[in-house]
Amino acid sequence: MKSKFRLPFLCRFSVISAAVAGMFFLGLGSGMAQLDEVALPPLEIDDAETVVAIDQLDIVTVVATKTPKSLSELAPSVDTISGVELRERQLYGLEDVLAFSPGTSLVRTGQAGGQTSLFIRGMESNHTVVLLNGRRLAPGLAGLYHLELLDTTWLDSVQLNRGPVSSLYGSDALAGALDLRMADARRLSEGQGSARVFAEGGSFSTLRTGQQLMIKDGPVGVVLDTSFHQTANDRVFSDFQNLVLRGNVAVELGDRTWFDVLGYFQDSELEVPGSSLSSYFPETQLNDNRSTLLSPRFSIERNDWDFSVFYSYNTSELEATQDVFFQDNLLEQHSHEVEAQLNVSPVEEATLTLGGGWFGHEFSRTPLTPGPFNTASGKEYAYWSVYGQADLDLPANFNLLGSGRYDGHDSFDSRGTYSVQLSHDFEPTATQFFGKLATGYKAPSGQDFVFLDPSVDPDSLDPEESRSWEIGVRQFLPGEIGSVAVTYFQADVENLVDSVGFPAFPAAVDTETEGVELEFVLSPCDSIDLFANYSWLDATIVDGLYFGGFSGGPGDRLPRRPEHTFSGGAVYHDDQFRLGIEFVSAFARLDSPGVTLDDYAVARIFGSVSLGENLELYGRLENAFDEQYETTRGYEAPGFGAFGGLRLSF
Repeated sequence: MKSKFRLPFLCRFSVISAAVAGMFFLGLGSGMAQLDEVALPPLEIDDAETVVAIDQLDIVTVVATKTPKSLSELAPSVDTISGVELRERQLYGLEDVLAFSPGTSLVRTGQAGGQTSLFIRGMESNHTVVLLNGRRLAPGLAGLYHLELLDTTWLDSVQLNRGPVSSLYGSDALAGALDLRMADARRLSEGQGSARVFAEGGSFSTLRTGQQLMIKDGPVGVVLDTSFHQTANDRVFSDFQNLVLRGNVAVELGDRTWFDVLGYFQDSELEVPGSSLSSYFPETQLNDNRSTLLSPRFSIERNDWDFSVFYSYNTSELEATQDVFFQDNLLEQHSHEVEAQLNVSPVEEATLTLGGGWFGHEFSRTPLTPGPFNTASGKEYAYWSVYGQADLDLPANFNLLGSGRYDGHDSFDSRGTYSVQLSHDFEPTATQFFGKLATGYKAPSGQDFVFLDPSVDPDSLDPEESRSWEIGVRQFLPGEIGSVAVTYFQADVENLVDSVGFPAFPAAVDTETEGVELEFVLSPCDSIDLFANYSWLDATIVDGLYFGGFSGGPGDRLPRRPEHTFSGGAVYHDDQFRLGIEFVSAFARLDSPGVTLDDYAVARIFGSVSLGENLELYGRLENAFDEQYETTRGYEAPGFGAFGGLRLSF
């Protein structure tokens, strides 16, 4: 059974859009309420990579398999939100998108631009690999991929796989994979073109603007997009600005044979006041960050097979100056990646994948104010990989999805990982059952020895490893009006690399996590849509001292992972008018041993109204009830803010 019932949670957010009259600011804008029908050029339905809202009941994702697969055929732990949904809900920051995914929690040191940590199912914030159209992005300081700088404006989709996927992506995919999908220039239709712009303003002296251009002329397709965000935030000394440029140029060399180049550039400036609990608050530190990606690719597609090979060059540079403790530093990263993948479908019921590649990484820390506690450090390493996957439709409505991978390191221990998922569709009751076993690993990387004591050999560090399993059920409701999904998961992590002291000495910690994720969507009529999800998490330390005991020892809860999180929303919509409200909340929050944070629930109201065929007026209220809360002590979250603007498409 290939279900046509409503899909779970995030893929239904295209209907969560709204109009809030009286809070709009003047601007120019991208798209209109029907952007997916008016502004976007037609795309091929069998698109192997680009994900748009062609069919909300059967949206396609690639993050969990590296091959196109319907969300209705995957476990509920895979989420996809389309670009149409991002625009309708006015979500521009990746941290805002992920806040509504079950099984995740986010901690931000301050407000827009502040360092953001993502904890998936209780795992560490550096346990998730982050990709742009399947290419790795360079991890930033502490390996967090600068989530706060990854703007989602103009993306075709944001795809998240919760749970280990090292069998496909290798190191760092211990907790999951996050793939940002921009429009694929190979998929534009001949003679089609579009241009979209937007601009908005609002609270905290905020300005946001962006442009997108898509053109197909003969064998050449071009997609270019830009976004710029500037704000003073509502904390002292917190000015932030961020520029993002993305592009994809494709040339069709022959029948369904392409050469294309993917490019990415990001540049930001941030004032860092530090914790309000510090006697130095506000601090004077300035962070300048720049990241780039350049990735050419050759690809060919045929009816029963396809092949692609790409090369990527990544850079990331963070210059931190005016530190009150004289810890000014320049942190630089460079990486090279080569990957080839062949997919073969010998019969309709089977897709087989074989791939391999090589990844090289260089990290350096250069003190700008040298001293005995601010020494230089650096590391180079590389590994090669081979992997395979089998996606098999079995008799009696069973599906088997299995993958395995081996990574051979030149500096650290080599590792093999696997993932096996079995699902069953029970047609009489429209019920789907899922079960999955998986392993993951993470080799030491820059964040593990950025402040490492010079007497410690980085090569002596062992990789982190995990074993996990999950079971779940999804029930589609009668009349195609919604669905309910429940997932239970359990995971063990061994040899978690932790840093103690300054300079740091490595320490190994073992942890255990388990939890429940509940997802619910309902559309009782054509004009009303509802959603809700709840997560329960128990994340504990099994062995060792986490952060040298400052954040707990055996039997203690892992900090900054709320035990309960809940989110929900409702929307009323018609052809021209949309009005919606949604909220996210967290309860039983531990910041460090003996230090708990207050529970919170934050609401946002958002909406849009069409003013013509290609013009849309939109606005939103963030933290609509001015909730005072922190995701970590000393870093107050933003208060009430009103924003609005115009979107225009050609």
